[in-house]
This record gives sequence, structure tokens and C-alpha cells, in this order.
Amino acid sequence: MTYPAGEPGVRDLGGGVFLRWDEDGRGFTWHHPTCRAWSTLRLRPDPRSTGHELVAGGPANMEKLTIRGSLLCPGGCGFHGVIEDGRWRSC
Repeated sequence: MTYPAGEPGVRDLGGGVFLRWDEDGRGFTWHHPTCRAWSTLRLRPDPRSTGHELVAGGPANMEKLTIRGSLLCPGGCGFHGVIEDGRWRSC
């Protein structure tokens, strides 16, 4: 098992990507093992939105979680993908 698997509130999306919802459910932080950094994402219509939209699912329905907009690691490693039907898909 790799960090952060098994930590409280952390969901494994596959592909080495982990997600933890913010307390208000309007955003989340995500992590991949290469850079070992958490990246913050806020969903529309939150005023601090990163431009991403919740299409389906959410904190109570991770199996259908689909986010409009791809995620790119801000650490500069080039790790890039999307979240569809509760799973990570690399681009």
C-alpha cells in the first residue's frame, strides 16, 4: 500500500491518484505518487473555482464521480488526466 492509501477520508481513484474532499464538498485535493504533493481544486460555482465542474457523483457517490476539466500536476512533472465514473484516466 502506498501513501496516502488508507488515510482518513482518502479515496483511491486508481492510476496512483488519490482524492480527499474538502469539508464543504465543493472541492477536493488530489495526489499522485510522483510529486508527492497535494493539489487543490475547487468546483464551479465556488468563487475560488479552478474552472472544473462536477458532472456526476460527489462525496456521497464516488462510483459516478465525473469532473469536467482535466487535472495537470502543478509540480511540473507532466502527470495529466481526467476523473470519469469514479476512476482516473491518464491523458
